[in-house]
Amino acid sequence: MDFLLHHVGLAIGLILALGATAQWLAWRVRLPAILPLLIFGFLLGPVFGLFEPTQVFDEALLFPAISLAVGLILFEGGLTLKFSELGTTGAVVRRLVTVGALTTWLGATAAIHYIVGLDWGLSFLFGALVIVTGPTVIGPLLRIVRPKAKISKVLKWEGILIDAIGAMAAVLVFEYLVTFNRTEAVGAVVLTFIKFIGVGGAAGIVGGFLLAVILRRRFVPDYLINLVALSFVFLIFAVSNTFAEESGLLATTVMGIIIANRGVPNITNLLNFKEELTVLFISLLFIVLAANIELETLLSVLRPSSFLLLAALMLVIRPAGVFLSTIGSDFSFEEKLYLSWIAPRGIVAAAVSSLFAAKLANEGAANADVLVPLVFLVIVGTVLLNSLTAKPLARLFAIAEPEPQGFLIMGAHPAARHIAHALEKEKIVVLLSDTNWTNIAAARVEGLDAYYGNLLSDRSDDEMRLSGIGKLLALTSNDEANALAALKFAREFDSQNVYQLRSGKDSGRERLGGENRGRIAFGKGVTYEELDDLFSRDAVVKKTNLTEKFSLEDFAKMYGNNYLPMFVVDDGVKVLTEEDPLPESGTLVSLVIEPPSVPRIAPDTSE
Repeated sequence: MDFLLHHVGLAIGLILALGATAQWLAWRVRLPAILPLLIFGFLLGPVFGLFEPTQVFDEALLFPAISLAVGLILFEGGLTLKFSELGTTGAVVRRLVTVGALTTWLGATAAIHYIVGLDWGLSFLFGALVIVTGPTVIGPLLRIVRPKAKISKVLKWEGILIDAIGAMAAVLVFEYLVTFNRTEAVGAVVLTFIKFIGVGGAAGIVGGFLLAVILRRRFVPDYLINLVALSFVFLIFAVSNTFAEESGLLATTVMGIIIANRGVPNITNLLNFKEELTVLFISLLFIVLAANIELETLLSVLRPSSFLLLAALMLVIRPAGVFLSTIGSDFSFEEKLYLSWIAPRGIVAAAVSSLFAAKLANEGAANADVLVPLVFLVIVGTVLLNSLTAKPLARLFAIAEPEPQGFLIMGAHPAARHIAHALEKEKIVVLLSDTNWTNIAAARVEGLDAYYGNLLSDRSDDEMRLSGIGKLLALTSNDEANALAALKFAREFDSQNVYQLRSGKDSGRERLGGENRGRIAFGKGVTYEELDDLFSRDAVVKKTNLTEKFSLEDFAKMYGNNYLPMFVVDDGVKVLTEEDPLPESGTLVSLVIEPPSVPRIAPDTSE
C-alpha cells in the first residue's frame, strides 16, 4: 500500500488495466462486468491491502469525482429512454418507481432492523440505498435473455429512473440523521425534499432544453459535440449539487431523457461517446469503491443474518413491490414473478452508500461502517443470482422470445436490400444495419426495417429490437468489420447462426489472427466484389424449385457462370456456406443474371 501511496500514476494505471481485464472477462463468460470488477477491487484493497483509495487520492476530490461519474452514467441511461417506447407499460413503470420504491424502502428498513439489528436511523438509510436497481447490469441481462418487449421496457425504464429516486430517499434520511434537534428534523427533511425535486428537476429541464437547442441548431461543429455535451452534463450536475445535495443525479437523468426525445441530430455519435465513457467510469468506480472497504468490516457482514437479509430482499420485499405495482395491469402471473426476481443492484447503490457512510463516519455515527459492505453484499448477491438464473427462468415462464429465425443483415447496400426482400417473401423477419445514411434511407423507402448506427457498438444492443432475429449475415465490403460483427454475435446467436461474406481482401483477416469469425456465406470463394459485380450487371434474386424435370444440372446450364446460390428454403431458410453441397432437389434461392430470352423480373417490394 505504501508503494502505491507514493506512486499515484501507477495506481491509476493499475486500476485501468484491471478494469479493462474485468470487462474482457465478463464478455468471455457472459456475466455482468460488476462481478469481476468487484472481485478485483476486493483483492486489491481489503484482501491484499495493496490499495486504499482514500490514502492514494485526496478524499476531498475522490467522492465528488465519484458523484460526477455517476451523474454521467445516469445521463447516458436517460439518453436511451424514449417516451414512444412506453405505450401501455407506462403506468406500471410509474407505480414501480413510486409504490414499488416505497415498498422496498419500508420493507428493507424493517428487514435489516429486525434481522441484522441495525438501529432505525441507519436501517432507513439502508432501505433507501437498496431501492435502486442496476441499469448497468439490467442492460446486459436483457440482451442475453431477450424477454418479451413489455418486460424489457419496464425493467429498463425502472432501472434508470429509480436511481435518482433512491438517491433522493438517501439524502432525506441522511438529512434527518445529521439534524441533532429532532424537533427541527422534520422541517429540514421537507425542505431538503423540496430542494432536491425543485433544483434537480429545474436544472435538468433547463440544461436539457438548452443543450437540445444547441445541438439541433448546430451551433457547434460536429467534432465539438461530444465535448460540449460532456461539459454541459458536468456543469448542470455541479450547479444542481451546489444548491441541493445529490440532486445532480436527478438533473442529469432528466437531461438525458429530454435529449432523447427532442429529435437531436447525430445522437448516435453522442451515445457512442457516452457509452465508452460509461464503461470506463464503471470499471474505475467499482474497483475503487470495493477497494475502499476495510477487511474486518467486510468479514463482519459475512454471517447468516446478512444472507437472510438478502433472501428477504429478493424473495419477499421485491415481489411485494412488483405485485402491488402491477395490480390491474395485463401482466400475467409468470411475468410478475419474473419482474419480481430481476432486480440487480449496481453502481448507484455502491457509490451513494460509500458517500453517505463516509459522511456519517465523519459525524461520529456508530455502525456507519457496516452500511457499505452490507450494500455490496446485496449488489454481489443480486447480480450473481440474477445473472445465473435470468435466462432459465425466462424459458420456464415462457417469457423469452420464441426461437428466432430472422436475420440481422450488416450492410444496407443494394445487394443487401435485394436479399432482404427475398427473405421477407419467405415470411422471415429482417433488420438491416448500416452506418451509411443513404443506404438506410433507401431501405426504409423500400419498406425494410433498418437501423442507422454502428452494429459493433454496445449502444446498438440497447437501441435495436432483435425480436424474432437469431442469425447474422455480415455483407459489408469491410472484411474486418464483418469478422468483428460475427465475433460479437456468435455468443448471442450461436456460432452456427453467424455468417459473413468475404471481401476478397486479406488484411482484415490477418489482423484478427487469420481466422474467419463467422461461417462463409454463399459458397467457397464468394466475395463482396463478386456479389457487387453481379448486381452491377442487373442480377435479380430468383427462387427456383429443383425437381426431376428441372434439376440442378439444368439450372447450371441455363445460367452458366452468371448465378450465385444463396439460400435453401425448407421449413425455414438455410444460408448456403462453403461447406454445404448444392441441393439436388428442393427450393433454391439464387442471385442470377437472366439470359436474354428470359424476361427480367425485379424483386417485388410491395409486401
